Amino acid sequence: MSKEDEESHIEANVKVIQGYLLSQFKGFEIIDREDLAISYTFTVSKSPDERYLLKVSWTQLSDRTNTPERTKQRLVTDDVAGRMKGKFQGESFWWGKH
Repeated sequence: MSKEDEESHIEANVKVIQGYLLSQFKGFEIIDREDLAISYTFTVSKSPDERYLLKVSWTQLSDRTNTPERTKQRLVTDDVAGRMKGKFQGESFWWGKH
């Protein structure tokens, strides 16, 4: 897979995750950033006191078998939003192998 294809694949999965988080955290703001060494981090917040973190491993985003459709399905099946909400404020929920 070319570098451009891999970047396009990762971006498609990132967009799916952003859409999922927006649908599960109504009225929240999402900020995402790349940690090139380890993961892609999504911060979902409504106020300084209400903030949830999702870390997605690069292997999860770049794996060719994780198509955007499969990623969307797995977000629901794995109850990612529910598991994020189950963490202490500011504690990260890791999704995927890291």
